Amino acid sequence: MSVQIRYKKQFVLGILLLIILALAVEGIIRVYESSLPSECLDWMHYDAFNDDKTAEQTCRDIKELKYQFFDTHKRIEPNQHYDTININNFGFRGQEITKVKPEGVYRIFIVGGSTAFSHSSSDETTISGFLQKKFDALNLEQKIEVINAGVSGSFSYEENNLIKEYLLQFEPDFIIVYSGGYDARYRIIEELPAYKTDIFVGFFKLSDLKIYRTPFFLNEVLTNPIWINFNEEYYEVIADNWKKRWIEICELGNSNGFSTLVTIQPTILTVKKELSSDEAQFVKNNAIEETTKIILESMSKSLPLLEQKCTQTGDLRGIFDGFPEPLFFDDIHTTDKGNEIIAEELFELSFPIVKNASQQN
Repeated sequence: MSVQIRYKKQFVLGILLLIILALAVEGIIRVYESSLPSECLDWMHYDAFNDDKTAEQTCRDIKELKYQFFDTHKRIEPNQHYDTININNFGFRGQEITKVKPEGVYRIFIVGGSTAFSHSSSDETTISGFLQKKFDALNLEQKIEVINAGVSGSFSYEENNLIKEYLLQFEPDFIIVYSGGYDARYRIIEELPAYKTDIFVGFFKLSDLKIYRTPFFLNEVLTNPIWINFNEEYYEVIADNWKKRWIEICELGNSNGFSTLVTIQPTILTVKKELSSDEAQFVKNNAIEETTKIILESMSKSLPLLEQKCTQTGDLRGIFDGFPEPLFFDDIHTTDKGNEIIAEELFELSFPIVKNASQQN
């Protein structure tokens, strides 16, 4: 047997061994993934939900959403429609709008992460949906248009750039910021969106490829957000970055003719209420409770300075104090009832601004 033939056999054998190894790893990963409890099935058993089927469907619809990725921020891919979620022609949750603002319309955008987007049972039971109902009931001379510009997973750096690079095209009259939680939870210091660490971002969703899961499973493991404990110096940096980004937007509003309301959102770590069984478990399982609270407290201390630059500010951290019913289904996302309570507070803060603008027009 020639040396060349022997090398060919060794090469083929090596390839076969690699294939067998890859299949074995794939098999182990598939067994592991199949053994994991379904997050959406978990939603069915949370005490915050009354309708198990709607809760599961809401979870599944959220997981089906597709996104567009840009250098400084991400957006929701336009024209997506599910049982509980509708994404319009410009990537905003809710009804269709026109890019050019119609005459006689006062346009409000709500900006934030998944909590602003709202993990709710319908478009109408989001924070923006409830706020729209509040303004519709007033029969003001101007038509008030509340637009949900929340994008899941975004933090203040991305939200700032979403406004500057996209929302300004839609002629906003008023931008409401519902933010702080993601910055405080994940402690992102660099001005780099979290998805930039995702090896496969921009090609397709990780969950879309079912044939061969190994590289996608490893990517999810290696790039999964890490809850980092820094020292207090870094807590101040995170809070200071948050403050500077919103000062920039408020100053932009002052020079471009739109009003601004910057609020710090509530989390289960900041409210003083009787906790349900699940809510108590969320607190117990949160390993960074105190540090998250420290960062949010630092953000709150910046509100007096923001008040000088912005039209209005609001600290919503204790908005649920005293409410007996369960309002959280994890440490930060709220139920439809929670969204309604938040919308009522945002209405109280924003109504004087909207009323004043309506009278001037």
